[in-house]
Amino acid sequence: ERISDSQIVDVNPQACEMLGYTRGELLSMTVDEIKSPHDLPETSEDESIIEQELATYGARPFEAWDVRKDGSLVPVEGSLSRIDHQGEALVLSIVRDITERKQAEEERQHLLEKVQAQARRTRQLMETVPEGVLMLSADLTIELANPTAEEMLAFLAEKKVGEMLSRLGERPIEDLMTSPPTRGLWHEIKYEGRIFEVIARPVEKETGAENWVMVIQDVTQAREIQRRGRQQERLAAVGQLTAGIAHDFNNIMATIVLYAQMASRSDRLSKADRERMTTINQQARHATQLIQQILDFSRRSALERMPLDLLPFFKEQVKLLERTLPEHIAIHLDYRREDYTIKADPTRIQQMIMNLAINARDAMPHGGALTFALMRIQMARGEPTPVPAMSAGAWVHIEVADTGAGIPPDVLPHIFEPFYTTKAPLGNGLGLAQVQGIVEQHEGYIDVETEVGVGTTFIIYFPALSDAEAASDTLSLPDLVMGAGETILVVEDNEMARAALQESLRMLLYEVIVAHHGKEALEILTRRGSEIDLVLSDVVMPEMGGLALLRTMQTQNIEIPVILLTGHALDNDLDALQVDNLHTWMAKPPDLEKLAETIAKALGRHQ
Repeated sequence: ERISDSQIVDVNPQACEMLGYTRGELLSMTVDEIKSPHDLPETSEDESIIEQELATYGARPFEAWDVRKDGSLVPVEGSLSRIDHQGEALVLSIVRDITERKQAEEERQHLLEKVQAQARRTRQLMETVPEGVLMLSADLTIELANPTAEEMLAFLAEKKVGEMLSRLGERPIEDLMTSPPTRGLWHEIKYEGRIFEVIARPVEKETGAENWVMVIQDVTQAREIQRRGRQQERLAAVGQLTAGIAHDFNNIMATIVLYAQMASRSDRLSKADRERMTTINQQARHATQLIQQILDFSRRSALERMPLDLLPFFKEQVKLLERTLPEHIAIHLDYRREDYTIKADPTRIQQMIMNLAINARDAMPHGGALTFALMRIQMARGEPTPVPAMSAGAWVHIEVADTGAGIPPDVLPHIFEPFYTTKAPLGNGLGLAQVQGIVEQHEGYIDVETEVGVGTTFIIYFPALSDAEAASDTLSLPDLVMGAGETILVVEDNEMARAALQESLRMLLYEVIVAHHGKEALEILTRRGSEIDLVLSDVVMPEMGGLALLRTMQTQNIEIPVILLTGHALDNDLDALQVDNLHTWMAKPPDLEKLAETIAKALGRHQ
């Protein structure tokens, strides 16, 4: 190629083959005609392409694109050198087709991009899995860890990527690299109140050295849910047993309580006999409370739920406790000006408070402080909840804190178990079990925080009512509300309970008709319905129970008010049975004053 005008003066056969031209065709062409337009350097009017290329590349190898005769491009690697031929300045251009090398480079680049994409996907997968995933070298150096694993390593070992791992919690790392004792299970680590499961698998490298992949998962919450589930199963079994017992027991207690209350009102009793009747009544109440404890923890209590503002309720309970607890226990109530209304049975909530207060009293034999705290919290959807299974929404948060001895770690897992007690022979082990049952029957949750020698705090969450009406106090009349000769149909299968109810109602100046079960009651209603002003019926009876009687009365359009008596909670939600002719329901055994008041309300004579 001449330097002055870039004319091709000679080519070898390989150049002809590479470019697809004949030797004669190439000798009639200039260099710019076989160069890609993108590779043509900018030149001045008195400067040739060859001169510009010499100035740019000199003797250094360069890459460019040449144009074949068919218009296709061929990648080439070339070098230039000046020569003098017969007094004429020429350039010797040595060019090599590098198509195969370029293809190989493209394949390598494509493979690299593919590997990098796979690495990114693997990294994304590791970072999004909820378990901790890490890789250890043969000498147990942490080479890689996802964010979850980094948090766990900081907690369990105070280590990070690049450092050697020697332990997790209190367990040596070597113990965790072996197979668990039972096939398919994971190693377990208990550390500072949390539980982790760990499993490791070897990964052999091409060099023969062994790396390790380790997976760590925090199962603290899952174990707690499993524990609660097992406890619920045990309670369900106890509940099935106690439900049947409670029905018969409450029939017996209804007879004793009603007769004792009626007898104690007699003018013919001596002072000594009146005191004996009072003792009978008190002991009957204690027996009733015992069966109530069992029904509470087995979640089978009959609840009378209504809107209840906990702030005035707690104020009254604090006043009561100030009179009943020892003077060396200081009682405080902390709260903010918020709405603390829930849907609750006041009697059961009072029982919950008393049980927790007595528990705190026993933990502070030498005195201390008992603090009740109320606050309202809002749980957003997706936000971590303080207790597993809690849902989003508004909750009333209650704390009952003492400065007592605290609960030892070996006792803590058992505190809500029925019949488990550390106060034997004085305690029956039903107090906290009853508290948990009451809380859960109100769709609430309970948790506990404790430290030995510092104290214990029970934390309770109840669903808050958004548009709650102010809770009204239950009217308690010092005198019995008497009847005016109305007729009441009493439906009760237990002979003694039926007789007690019959005599109690007659004392209240009502006329009484009795039936042994629902079918007999329907026959009486068919014949004498116009005479009957109210139906007072047990729920569980042979032939036909109270609920079936109620539904049949609805079907037959018998519009007589009904009061149901029940000794335990039913599978049916009694709130859903508030139809026109169901006035209300009462728990067995009924209190005589409350029975009189409830009947008067049902008959529309008492507001």
